[in-house]
Amino acid sequence: LIAYNINLNSHDRKIASDIALDVREAGRAKRNSMGKFVREADGTIVKVPGSLKSTKAVGWYIEEYKQAQVSMNLTNFNITSPHQAFDEVCMQAQKRGLRVTGSELVGLIPLNALIDAGLYYLEKQGQSQGIPENEIIHIAIKSLGLDDLAPFDPKEKIIEYRVSDRYGKLANSSIVNFL
Repeated sequence: LIAYNINLNSHDRKIASDIALDVREAGRAKRNSMGKFVREADGTIVKVPGSLKSTKAVGWYIEEYKQAQVSMNLTNFNITSPHQAFDEVCMQAQKRGLRVTGSELVGLIPLNALIDAGLYYLEKQGQSQGIPENEIIHIAIKSLGLDDLAPFDPKEKIIEYRVSDRYGKLANSSIVNFL
């Protein structure tokens, strides 16, 4: 699970919610030409699925940041990656006359997710992907706007880096020293 929020250049929670309904896997309730919910024969509401699989999303206004945000849980980043979610929300925002200003992670992210994002954006830019890992991560951070609201420290936010810093010494210890 990656808890991932995307910031909009708006104060309007309703627009953020509208984008969230369009991208989340569960989608939104289908409406007829009269604006009424369309229902199945058994009375259940028909849903129009969203564009991103393995994604839960909600839109809200963050008073602290003075902006609307699409807050997502990417429940399987191998199915929907952060960069796919970011690009989709950018497209949805643009359709509504808005712009994405950046994003933030709540908690940690797997190294692979950031490497994949960095490689994706390097390819989009027509740049070589044969660069050091820290440069690929830097491209991902800048392209996703992960440092928009606060500094993004890879050592603190990437799971593998955080674990190796804290537990690497124990993992490399002899049994006697470990105990």
